[in-house]
Amino acid sequence: MLSAVQGQSEGVRLLRRVVEGHVTTPLLLVGADGTGRRFSVIEAAKEAFSKGDPESIHCVQITKGMHPDLVVVRPEDDKEIGVEAMRALVEQAGSFPSMVSSRFVIIDGADAMTTAAANVLLKTLEEPPPTSRFFLLAESASAVLPTIRSRCGVVRYRPLPEKFILDYLREHTDDDAKALVCCRLAEGSVGRAYQYLASGRLSLRNKVLSLLKVGLSQDVSSLFSSIDEIESDLDRGLRFLDHLLRDLLMLPHDPSRITNVDVVDQLDALRGQIGEARLSALLRESRQVRERSRSKIILPFHVKACFLAAFSD
Repeated sequence: MLSAVQGQSEGVRLLRRVVEGHVTTPLLLVGADGTGRRFSVIEAAKEAFSKGDPESIHCVQITKGMHPDLVVVRPEDDKEIGVEAMRALVEQAGSFPSMVSSRFVIIDGADAMTTAAANVLLKTLEEPPPTSRFFLLAESASAVLPTIRSRCGVVRYRPLPEKFILDYLREHTDDDAKALVCCRLAEGSVGRAYQYLASGRLSLRNKVLSLLKVGLSQDVSSLFSSIDEIESDLDRGLRFLDHLLRDLLMLPHDPSRITNVDVVDQLDALRGQIGEARLSALLRESRQVRERSRSKIILPFHVKACFLAAFSD
């Protein structure tokens, strides 16, 4: 039920109006993955279909992913939503629901629709069937085609409060320091925070921290080898680098706000060795690398050039 959704008052307010029948406009829910977009629509469907009865057969079927009137379309192989999938969705949305008065249609990855698939959907979004409610999910409104975006009401999902995420992570670990690191790395996404906690991704953070130490040594061969070791995950590595550099710059000013609290002693030592001017330059250059390097092929080259420029005397 919608009462289970935390930290997203705007989304809950609009979804409740959908449940009550006051809003029929397609909604585009935008925000980081793990901030509750998908969860809140599912909970709204439970509330709408069951008339508020959590023991209803509708809630049971939705929880099991078996309800015929909750239609979910996702990118195929995590790549894109194509024409055939969209044609099938439009046809299903135009038919009468099986068990309820208005079905819920979720396009989970509206930013992954091909242009051709979006064109198939346009007329349906412009004049939605009276028996279907549309919910499009995307991380960013700007990533959704303008023709789709203009036909939807945009609902923004904010980063979740730190306390909410920490409370959730503490149900899965007794390591408070690790929970806090994962929470702050996730930047308001409880789903992303849990992935950090459960997947062992902090080992990549440790490798990126080592890169800074190798860079200080000015051993070019070792530096390049270290970058090559994480080449397959370099994009995520750059995000870790961003957090580490921000921590290094913030450490003397407000240590309570740093992300990587479990390695604060190492950060303190590194800061003195690298220096604030070099840290600022490296942060600026690394962010430019992320903006420029859309291709995974050229990303390692740009990262190596970035470190060479930062640590050359």
